[in-house]
Amino acid sequence: MLQPLLKGIRLAPFVECPHCHALSQHGTPECKLCNTKLDSKDLNLIVAVNLGARYTPFIECPNCQRLVKVGTTRCPDCYEEIAETYALTSAATVVFNTVACDVANDLRSFDTFAMLIVPVGIGVYFIDRYSFGSPTLIYLALFWPVIPLLSTILWFYRFGNFALGDDEYLRAKRRMRRTLTLWLAITAALIIALAVWWI
Repeated sequence: MLQPLLKGIRLAPFVECPHCHALSQHGTPECKLCNTKLDSKDLNLIVAVNLGARYTPFIECPNCQRLVKVGTTRCPDCYEEIAETYALTSAATVVFNTVACDVANDLRSFDTFAMLIVPVGIGVYFIDRYSFGSPTLIYLALFWPVIPLLSTILWFYRFGNFALGDDEYLRAKRRMRRTLTLWLAITAALIIALAVWWI
C-alpha cells in the first residue's frame, strides 16, 4: 500500500460494462468490447490509472456529508440534490481521502520500531565505547530512521496539501505530524550522541 508514495495517485472515473465487465472511461457511450450501451450517468469504479488499483466510489452529500452510492441524484437523508459534476468530484475526493488515510495507517506501523531503537541505540553506543573505543556500529543505527523518515516526508509531499480532506484525513495528517516529529527526534538524538563522542 506504500506504492502511492512513490508514484503519486492519478484518479480517473470508469464504468464497468454490465454485460462483459470490461472497463470504459466515464462518458463512453458504449462498451468497446461488446457494444453494450453505457449510461453516461453510471460510475462504477474509480481507477488509480498509474497504479492499476480499483476503488468503489461513494459520493458525500454536499449538505449533510452522508456517503451515498454513485448514481444517487437526491440525498435520502436531507433530500439535497446531487449534480453529476459534483458527484464525480466528490467520488474522486472520497477515494483520495481513503488512499491517504490507508497509507498513513501503514506508515504508523514504523512507530512500533521507535520503541526498539532507543534501547538498541544506547546499547550500541556503549558497545562501541567499551569494545571498539570509537564509533563503529552506531553509524549503522543512523540508517534505521531513514526509511520511516523519508516515507513520512513523502506522505506529506503526496497527500499533505490536499485541501478537500475530511475529518479522517485531518486526523491522519495529525498522526503523520507526530510520526515525523518522533523520527526527527530519534535521528537528532543519534546525531547528538555521535557529536558528544567526538567533542
